[in-house]
Amino acid sequence: MNETRRGYDHDPEDDDLDVFGFVEHEDLTADLSDAEEPGEPEPAPAPPPVRGGALAGTLGRLRAGRSPRRAGAVDRGRGSRAAGPSVVGGTARRPVMTGSARAAGTGRGDRRRRGRVVLLAVAAALVVVAALALRSMLAGADHAEASGEEVTFTVRPGESLQSVAERLDEKGIVGSASALRREAEESGERPIGAGDFVLRERMPAADALAVLQGRDQGAVHYVLVNRGQWLTETLDALVESTGHSREEFDAAASDPQRYGVPEGADSLEGWLDPGEYRISVDSTPEQILDRLVRPRLEFLDEQGVSDADERMRVVTLASLLEAEALPRDYARVAGIIENRLAPDNTETHGLLQIDSAVNYGLGARSLQFTKAQRADESNPYNTYQHRGLPPGPIGMPSDAAVEAAVHPEPSEDYYWVTTDIATGHTEFSKTYEEHRAHQREFQKYCASNPDVCG
Repeated sequence: MNETRRGYDHDPEDDDLDVFGFVEHEDLTADLSDAEEPGEPEPAPAPPPVRGGALAGTLGRLRAGRSPRRAGAVDRGRGSRAAGPSVVGGTARRPVMTGSARAAGTGRGDRRRRGRVVLLAVAAALVVVAALALRSMLAGADHAEASGEEVTFTVRPGESLQSVAERLDEKGIVGSASALRREAEESGERPIGAGDFVLRERMPAADALAVLQGRDQGAVHYVLVNRGQWLTETLDALVESTGHSREEFDAAASDPQRYGVPEGADSLEGWLDPGEYRISVDSTPEQILDRLVRPRLEFLDEQGVSDADERMRVVTLASLLEAEALPRDYARVAGIIENRLAPDNTETHGLLQIDSAVNYGLGARSLQFTKAQRADESNPYNTYQHRGLPPGPIGMPSDAAVEAAVHPEPSEDYYWVTTDIATGHTEFSKTYEEHRAHQREFQKYCASNPDVCG
């Protein structure tokens, strides 16, 4: 947090701030001695004749230790309170005041001056106190309550409390670093472990510290399921992100129906919904898999797909779209697959002829395969040899692919091929002859980009 400090600048040239500025009166000692003897005041002696005019008067005042300017200022001050000068023998003279009378004549001005000084001093003190209070408040500022969206905060291995507090302060999650340090001191310096923690965009330091110290349910595993990812790849990623063994996940995934998937599914392939997940660190493998399956089933419900057989069909078709097309082409490719699945299809006679399905059956991440592999009937996912949909999904489809499978775009096309993997450019055709020409374009692309096609 930035500290805002306000100061008070004293101007030494300001007479109102000069607490000794009111001590300007002459003959103060004589005045005080006069005040000691009560009674009738004695007539003041006549002043000596002025010699040498104004210059002599000025020199006389200089001899008395008074500057012409200051003496003039006092004279004007007195003149404003006197009845006026009297003239004796043509010479102007001021009436003589006793000490008590003089004090009465000048006290009001002094009190006003003193009052201004006191007021200014009080104002300056208030400003200083306010500045110090503001600084203290900012130094230990804290959020009153949690608000905002959930955010993931990562504590690095070996990171100090000071570093964590400063980064939380920089992100605005806590009101100040000192607030978190203060809470840590009061909690007994309980250690903070490394890892990902789910916090809020703004929250009290005590609440944030409770999560970081594991006193609140905030420590999480970060899990990522990519669209098109195979189940084997997903389980490997879960092992790495959660610390559970592969054997534990294999055992948890061995009974797909426990998570609500259709009876026709012999694995969880295709049933884990792609996305980012933050899962509590004390979750079991079964709880983790259940967390990943539930969004898939809920989305099917939203799409109006509740029948078990239709769910199996939609997810399988969606997995083919995910593997074969870009999101912008999902619906169009879905329409072509429906054309190939139609009973009156005389173009491909029910064969989908989808390369990604063949490669899934081979367990190979590749865009091509040999003629022998294409002719291999032992591969149940070989859609060049087996009519209709493959026996199950070939990866994890996204919600967009599932939606396209439910709502395919009508088309008269029977073929498609991506001729540029880098751009995703895809050619569509109605006849096999057109398709063969597009296939040659793809073969040329792969000859020039063997690292891409594999």
